[in-house]
Amino acid sequence: MPRPRQRKSTVSRKEEKRLKREQEEKEAAAQLEREKRMRERKSKMEWDALPSASGSRGGNNGMFDPDALPEPDPDTKAYFARVSEQIEEMTQMGHGRRETQIIVNEDGEEVEEEVEDERPLLLRSALESLSGHELALAGDHETSVVLERLLYAMDDFAKRVLLDRFTGEFERLVKHRHASHVLQTLFELAGETVDRETRGNIAPAPASAGEAAADLPTMTSLLTSLLTELLPSITTLIYDPFASHCIRILLLVFSGVATSSADPKSRSKKSAQFRKGQGASLGKNWLSDDVSFTKEKDTKGKGKASAAEQRFATPPEFRTALKELYAALDALDGASVDHAGVSLPTATIAGEGVRRAALHEVAGPVLRILVELEALQPGGWAPGGWADRILVGLVSEVAEGSPVAGESATANQDLREEYLAGLLRHPASSPTFEMLLQLAPKSVFDAIWQAFFVGKVHRLAANAVANFVVAVGISRVDEVQLTALLVELRGIAQERRGEWIDNYRTGVLRALLESASRLSACEAEVSELILDTFGLATAEDRKLVVPCVLTLNRLVHWQKLKPDATPEPTTQGSVLIQTWLKLHAPHQQVVFDSIAALSFDSLLAITRSATSSRILDVLLTSPTTPPRALRSFIMSLLGHFHTIADDRIGSRVAERCFASADVYLKDKMAQSLCDKQSDLQRSAYAHFFARKLELPLWGRRRDDWKAKMARATQEEKDRQRAEAEAAQPAKPAAPAQAAEEEGGSKRKKKRERKADEVDEIFAAASASKGASAGGPAVGQAADRERDEDEERAAKKARKAEKRARDTQGMEDVLAAIKASV
Repeated sequence: MPRPRQRKSTVSRKEEKRLKREQEEKEAAAQLEREKRMRERKSKMEWDALPSASGSRGGNNGMFDPDALPEPDPDTKAYFARVSEQIEEMTQMGHGRRETQIIVNEDGEEVEEEVEDERPLLLRSALESLSGHELALAGDHETSVVLERLLYAMDDFAKRVLLDRFTGEFERLVKHRHASHVLQTLFELAGETVDRETRGNIAPAPASAGEAAADLPTMTSLLTSLLTELLPSITTLIYDPFASHCIRILLLVFSGVATSSADPKSRSKKSAQFRKGQGASLGKNWLSDDVSFTKEKDTKGKGKASAAEQRFATPPEFRTALKELYAALDALDGASVDHAGVSLPTATIAGEGVRRAALHEVAGPVLRILVELEALQPGGWAPGGWADRILVGLVSEVAEGSPVAGESATANQDLREEYLAGLLRHPASSPTFEMLLQLAPKSVFDAIWQAFFVGKVHRLAANAVANFVVAVGISRVDEVQLTALLVELRGIAQERRGEWIDNYRTGVLRALLESASRLSACEAEVSELILDTFGLATAEDRKLVVPCVLTLNRLVHWQKLKPDATPEPTTQGSVLIQTWLKLHAPHQQVVFDSIAALSFDSLLAITRSATSSRILDVLLTSPTTPPRALRSFIMSLLGHFHTIADDRIGSRVAERCFASADVYLKDKMAQSLCDKQSDLQRSAYAHFFARKLELPLWGRRRDDWKAKMARATQEEKDRQRAEAEAAQPAKPAAPAQAAEEEGGSKRKKKRERKADEVDEIFAAASASKGASAGGPAVGQAADRERDEDEERAAKKARKAEKRARDTQGMEDVLAAIKASV
């Protein structure tokens, strides 16, 4: 009798449908590719494939493209496409990591067997298939991405082999659309290899490599030889849209600066966006269990000082090669070329070729790296260097102390004004001016600020490009320059300043707030300037600071809105208010008053917006927020936290409020939510907030809950204090101070229990007592008395906590007995 047919589960049916749909999509894509190839084949003229009179093949006027790379054969291309799919699958699913599984042996016993990692096998097979096809795979649109994935998993020896296979073809490869990205990734990873080789850790050849592998050059020799190959055409390569990125990486590698695929100096935005959409394995070492971006965690958010600390060790050959590279780039001033490669007449003023390159969209980033590397040198910018030539001799004039008189000085001054005026207004070159302002020494910055910004801010701040450069300059001014700048801005008509708001150009106002906060000067003047720009003159009008600034609507435009209109918050307005809140008290009080004047519906809309909720984050976490303003804001939300937390973004705001509150406010928040536990638990977002509140513990043992929250608050304060101390540079202590600190550390070892609120009260009281007494002997006695007081307070606190727990436990037992009776 046949077995009855079993029905498939819903999951298996969905899986079959998904697999069938994916198979149909692959077949359709393959069919489209075949039809495309057929159309291309039919569209070719028959005589294009015939030899020309000169004996060459192709239709480019009888000549073939000398920079073209061979195409991979279909079988090899299909194999590497499967390799890419397997890598992506292993990366996403975690397949192939070392693990154990239980199997049944021949005797029927269950034993554990270690599963072999499939990833090294896949890499070994791919490298074997790569041999002999390096150029073809690097030049193909699809396989070049696969080759980049393999690079992140290769060891140092495999990278050297691949770079050696490219020898003699580097000029063609760096100018190729797809192969240039492969070389760029290879150069990025080569810096780490050179660092290891310089420290004496040279990767040996594997046993199966043969005798020829013993003669393989090191990565240092390979990079030096490829630079020698590129030097004759370096002045044209920096103008090439693909080769320029490779030259940037080589400059950083030969200088020993760590780079990564996420560094904006090394890759364009378009390239970074493309890599982001290629899957999780591109840019990562998929062979390692700890998959992470190469060097991204170490270099992200680092400044100029940390960039010097992150430098690789470089051999002496690199310093010589770097000098040769600089000498080759100096030829830009000799026989300059434009972006099309056409030779231009020799410049009459030194540095004309460098200045032309700095204006160019492709060559400009190369010049920015040269200027940044020059700033990292021990002497900084030097007269006649890259920055001096871009600034038309301004560094030399500042170094000499006074401008040189004469016709040449006048010509330099005229050229400087004309050139830099165009540099800061051009979208492609304005980042160069921003970098000059950021890295310039104080004396050079003062000269630039005086020559190009004083008296001209009213025009530059309204420019679509120059306003970003002005904002960078304002971020570096001192107190005297800031005061003079505010006088100049106050002289601009209100309507003209209002056009900055209407055109979403708020960079100057944001930079003014940042500089005022940094210098702790002119904060009141900056606040009044912004209020006047938005037209908020009276006290009643200033209650609309947050709505007007957040939506970038001046008062005249805000009053014209319909009653039912809901303007969307803007990112520029949100950042402006966040910076405003970082001012010192009481200069940000106008923002606090405006938030307090909002209705709950308006405030709820702010908490549920990803853009405007950042305002509340800064209000709750900024160290300049007065405790009274913080407490008033949290108290105003009591009774509404369950509504605020019932949202994806609002729940984060509610958690931030709870984290910023003291124990008293936390107790009030828990008390207002004690009867809302069921609502919080049912919400998809609020139950995370309820978990932090620990309402069941608050309902059973309120004193224990308070003690626990006090300890958590103190631990958070200690952590923040430790992070702040670690961020500050350590100062050597005097001998007497070191002895005192050593004695203090010994006294602190007596009690390792973490301090609570009672300890803080006694510590503050004893500190004030010791400060009022004065004298060394009295100070030592006060220290001993303080230690004894702390011990007594700690014992009392422990006894009180134990008594509260025992009493609460007995009360629970009695309540249970009464309920049963």
